[in-house]
Amino acid sequence: MAYIRKRTTGQLDKHGDPVVSYQVVWREPVRDEFGAPTGKFKQTSETFPTERKAKARLRKVEDALDDARGVDPSSQKAKANRPLGEYAKQYLDSLAGTVDASTVDGYANIYRRHIAPTFGSTPVAAITTADVARLRANLLAPHAQRSFVTRGVPRHKKGRKPAKPTMVQRSPKTVKHVLGTLKRVLDVAVDDQAIPSNPVVAGRRHSTKRRTSSDGRKPFKHRPLSGSEVAALHDWIANQRGNPVYALSVVFAAYTGVRVAELQGLQVGDVTLSEIPGTVGSVRIVRTKKKVRAAEDEPLAWTEGTPKSDASTDRVIPLAPWLADDLRDYLTGVHPFAHKYWHAPLFPGRRTRLANSATGPESDLSEEEAQLRQAEFIASFDWAHPIVVDNVYHNYFQPACKALGLGRVRFYDLRHTFATLALSAGEHYMQVSKWLGHSSFVLTLTTYADYIREDDTAAPAFERPRAKSAEATRRVVPLSRRTV
Repeated sequence: MAYIRKRTTGQLDKHGDPVVSYQVVWREPVRDEFGAPTGKFKQTSETFPTERKAKARLRKVEDALDDARGVDPSSQKAKANRPLGEYAKQYLDSLAGTVDASTVDGYANIYRRHIAPTFGSTPVAAITTADVARLRANLLAPHAQRSFVTRGVPRHKKGRKPAKPTMVQRSPKTVKHVLGTLKRVLDVAVDDQAIPSNPVVAGRRHSTKRRTSSDGRKPFKHRPLSGSEVAALHDWIANQRGNPVYALSVVFAAYTGVRVAELQGLQVGDVTLSEIPGTVGSVRIVRTKKKVRAAEDEPLAWTEGTPKSDASTDRVIPLAPWLADDLRDYLTGVHPFAHKYWHAPLFPGRRTRLANSATGPESDLSEEEAQLRQAEFIASFDWAHPIVVDNVYHNYFQPACKALGLGRVRFYDLRHTFATLALSAGEHYMQVSKWLGHSSFVLTLTTYADYIREDDTAAPAFERPRAKSAEATRRVVPLSRRTV
């Protein structure tokens, strides 16, 4: 039901009479992120300066409410008035059983974060090319960097101004994924004959590539590290921050090429090590773990999934002998549950900061003090839950890169480091593609071919060509077919 409510404001016009406004009030159903009604209603109102404008708006509101209640669902008009969220749910449901579950979760996450707040309850026919272009511009615009601190927003001291938020920009790849997801959802509406054409395709003449950032810097590129840089990161995290466990996890990621979710999903039983020092080990990738929210008002919780593609699932990555030795020492001397529970996380989460009761270098400690320090160090981890790579990146990896002057390096660049080091060492690109879990070796070549240094590439073993002498050419007798 919609009606007009006349209101007298506290303002006076030029004649000294009170200013009157007209408010159009109506109730509309509350819809979820997919546009489905929740059974609840909310009151909405709009204010107009004249009664004529209010009546015009009232007629539109009543028509919209009548369409929502009384139109035949099979009609094209009803299809056009369906919100985008309904087609998004239809699209996500159609993917079940055809693609990996983790891929479906990724599409759903993209929709919830970037598409639903803008178009979730919008009628699909009302989405225009201009709306898509506006969404693209908003995604590429600078925004405040999100905080990944899990223990809440830090409290600022009294009288101290909070620090200004860091402005960042989304990657063009992220924007491409968002627009691609929106296109596929709208394709479902096109197939349902709700809209004549896809507005995302109509606006493809605009590029999502970002040539410069808001502060004038060049777009971010992959930053693979060298072996010496990885060693420097390990030493800084182990010595300066006093955390050799997370230092080992950084080296492990750099020399196995595992993804972030795969590293968080590793268990002790996934690692195979020989009892003989100096021998090759291996690690099997069979699962992923992520922290996600089941709903907006619920806390983050660990969810287990499968790797990104079929080629990524159940793949085996070899471990260099020195890395296998470091893992063996870690599992026997540090990990408290390595020989008890095969399903224990390979690298643990962090519970508390280490507060040593003993001070001074390790060489100056007595045996009891050294044992106490080791026990405190082990107790500072949460061995029941896996490593949180976001925390490692912000509290250890990023400060180490800044202190060592390595520039802008992402944790994902450790995966690029593994690929470039393996290819530079002479490993075949198809073998490296299998270790990385790429769906096709073409992806490996297009991504990492430019990172192979020319001085590390061996020249083909071609012999110098030599022409035959004239005398040798004359001694050649041409073949002739025998005739009977």
